[in-house]
Amino acid sequence: MKITKEPFGHFTEYVLTNPETGEALYILPEFGGMIRKMTLQKDGHLHHVIECGNTAEKLLAGMNAYPSAHLFPWGNRVRNGKYNFQDIDYQLTINEIGLQNAIHGLVSFAPFEVVEETVNEVEAILTLRYVYYGGALGFPFPFILEISHIFSSDEGLEINYSIKNTGRKDMPMVLGWHPYFKIEGEKADDWQIDFPATHQYSADSQMISAEKKPVNFSGIIDLKGKTLDAVFAIKSSSKIVSKLHSPKKKLTLNVWQEGMKGGFTFTVVYIPASRDCIAIEPMTGNTDAYNSGDGLLVLESGKTFEIACGVYIS
Repeated sequence: MKITKEPFGHFTEYVLTNPETGEALYILPEFGGMIRKMTLQKDGHLHHVIECGNTAEKLLAGMNAYPSAHLFPWGNRVRNGKYNFQDIDYQLTINEIGLQNAIHGLVSFAPFEVVEETVNEVEAILTLRYVYYGGALGFPFPFILEISHIFSSDEGLEINYSIKNTGRKDMPMVLGWHPYFKIEGEKADDWQIDFPATHQYSADSQMISAEKKPVNFSGIIDLKGKTLDAVFAIKSSSKIVSKLHSPKKKLTLNVWQEGMKGGFTFTVVYIPASRDCIAIEPMTGNTDAYNSGDGLLVLESGKTFEIACGVYIS
């Protein structure tokens, strides 16, 4: 395994590579720690399962979709950017103008620092760090976020998150990852999916979760002609796996998340209008959890929260 650095527009891209298989992971630390591209191997064939843009111009043009973004300290939306935490009212910056919400937190496009590069015969590890001092409107809670990427041929990609509350008060938080997956040469109509959802949430006029209804997505579901854009509550377990199947290519993309109580117990599944990719997003909280409390985590002063998710092919 090896780690190299390459220019990508005006960014520096870190590439974690297995020279023997051609598998590779492309990360932009200066741009939210975004995973721009990921190539995995099955039966001697390489598959580009994440690809956000072949040029910096194309990547930047698609930023309103938040491809591969890390979502913290809130994921998804906060209605009107307003919330009350421990009897204090806060107003976040409205960055979803059309719906008048605060969306996807503070780190999606923020510059991260590379703090560790490790390689051996079987894996490459790249760890990024973002230090927040509490200065953004409506979120006066300082923290340190570290994201470790462990990339190997046997296990694919594992992402480990470590969040430390460096302030003097409790901190509200929701964590999420916003990847769009693809299987080259195919569209959503070619795929099947299954994941252990227990409930699906409808959305109101501000795309905030509303009505909740029981569902069972644990069997194979053909996506031909189907539209998905919803938050799902997931059956809590130590390791939850959402599976995207390609019957034609006889492969499965497995997106896993640690789903114990207080962990990644929600998943957003979204097929965009282009139908050439699908978002499968591990989330610790529901939409507008800052107001509903549904999945909202509270991290005490000086404490650290750790959780993992990842992707592999089978």
